[in-house]
Amino acid sequence: MSDTNPPSPRAPRVAVLGSTYPRSHDDPAVPWQREAVGRTAAAGCEVTVVAPSFRGLRSHRIDGVEVVRFRYAPKRWETLTHDEGAPNKLRSPFFKLLAIPYLVCGFLAMFWLCLTRRFDVVHVHWPFPHGLMAWLPARLTGARIVSTCHGAELAMARNSGAVRRLLRFVLRKSDALVANSSHTANAVRKVAGDDVEIAVLPYGTTLKAPAPKPAAPNDTPLLLNCGRLIERKGLGYLLDALPLVLAEHPVKVVITGEGDCKESWQRKTTEMGLDHAVEWAGFVSNERLAELYATCDLYVHPSIHDSRGDTEGLGVVLVEALQNAKPVVASAVGGIVDVIKNRETGLLVPEKDPRALADAILEVIFDPGLGAQLGAGGLRHARAYFDWDRITARLVDIYRGPTGAAAATLRQTRPSAA
Repeated sequence: MSDTNPPSPRAPRVAVLGSTYPRSHDDPAVPWQREAVGRTAAAGCEVTVVAPSFRGLRSHRIDGVEVVRFRYAPKRWETLTHDEGAPNKLRSPFFKLLAIPYLVCGFLAMFWLCLTRRFDVVHVHWPFPHGLMAWLPARLTGARIVSTCHGAELAMARNSGAVRRLLRFVLRKSDALVANSSHTANAVRKVAGDDVEIAVLPYGTTLKAPAPKPAAPNDTPLLLNCGRLIERKGLGYLLDALPLVLAEHPVKVVITGEGDCKESWQRKTTEMGLDHAVEWAGFVSNERLAELYATCDLYVHPSIHDSRGDTEGLGVVLVEALQNAKPVVASAVGGIVDVIKNRETGLLVPEKDPRALADAILEVIFDPGLGAQLGAGGLRHARAYFDWDRITARLVDIYRGPTGAAAATLRQTRPSAA
């Protein structure tokens, strides 16, 4: 028997394809994807990001990783992605037409890159439409396809038979399926079939904050909400709940982020006479965000199912709140239930119910012991389940193929026979 150890398997060459990626080092877009890419590259994978251009943006590097940008329209029209989710923009006839060259140019870019780079894996985020760009190029060059669903593509499939059929094709032709939460995984099975194997792989926080420590209570409790200001975030219901809260106790609400609903919600705030209690902070730096998490008394996340049936796939901002040991009040929808365990890591309330939302907020305000208990439980859950080292190891395992730990993980998440 030879004493020579077998050579280590070569690190996989991976193309990560999606609709959005940071346009510069200071761009806050998809921080969880940037973190995952950086960590898989640090783990030894040869990673190339493939993403659409934005207003003529050329290929560049972020965190040492090459970002290949494909052009799909004249510079001034390249606005289908970034700044606001493409599904929201696709309500416009102009953007619906722009989706055609987007799909064609993305396919041509992937075909050329797969042919010249010889990727081992093409990791597709939002398989509709990006799986259509990747399937044939990957198949012709022998690359495995890993498809990750985040929820938006599934909402589109619920509203369109054609999208549903195309998404089902892409999902069933993938070599591995990943979902960001158990809710998303169940929705994937409704499209692709109960027999598919799905790995549930969440994302951790990307907020670089110091170890959480108890903060002195504010004279006026500070409520925080962060994220894109879009319909499914449900902030209109928080505004409806706020007068009920203020009737019992003064509070201050800080809301960060931008989005297409911001103007209407700001107008509603003024019409309800709530400007004194609500601050619309817009985009904030990581330093400012860390400060807000450290000093807030309660994180509030009133997400809903929006008019297209879309809801929260996971809610990474909730993980950030838990990692700062903050109590959370959130709606019991979508992937939120993977993060918030009722009365263990936070309080869950029915969606679109201002009275229930107000009662939960007031319960935490009037019972500091409960808030401390929920914060401690949330911190334990975040450290155990949303740890980036664990997430990265599982992702690299999936990249390496259906053997060993990756196959075991997939088998464990396969639904039992009836």
